[in-house]
Amino acid sequence: MENNYLKNLRMLKRCKKIYTLIFWAYFISCIPLAFMTLIYGTMALANSIGSVFLFAATMILLLALFVTGFLSVYRKEKKFTYLPLPIAILIYFVNCFDDMFFLNALTLYSMESIHIVIAVVSSVLLTFTHKNYRYLEQQEGFPYFNERFEKNKNALNEYNNNNPYQQIMERYKNSSSGKMDDI
Repeated sequence: MENNYLKNLRMLKRCKKIYTLIFWAYFISCIPLAFMTLIYGTMALANSIGSVFLFAATMILLLALFVTGFLSVYRKEKKFTYLPLPIAILIYFVNCFDDMFFLNALTLYSMESIHIVIAVVSSVLLTFTHKNYRYLEQQEGFPYFNERFEKNKNALNEYNNNNPYQQIMERYKNSSSGKMDDI
């Protein structure tokens, strides 16, 4: 029994580590591009009206990518696992830095494509991690997997079911007639 708890605890820690890693990957990849969009996007705003649309679209898509990436980790549901991938592809095609050669040379075209890589890797990792997490939810002792905690919880449930004071009270209720004349 203890060995099973230990195995499940290790599995749960691995799942939490993957969830944390994926959250920080989305966070770290979205924040620099958002700052660059704010800084260099304002310079591009003066050029044309089309760049205003690209600037707004890039900011909205970055926010959507971060939110869907966060939901895929936080909610631990399959429907959010693959949602960041199309958003990352849209960010790749709709960015406001196409005209700025110096910025593309500076980032080596990797700033937009890193989101696609993170979305694909996180989708694959989250598929297996969600499966493991769903398995762990069904196991006894979730989320602590501590044998002493389970023993105390079972003892408390047993005490609540077999409370001696409650049994005495039930015995008095059953043996009494409920009328004041008996006194």
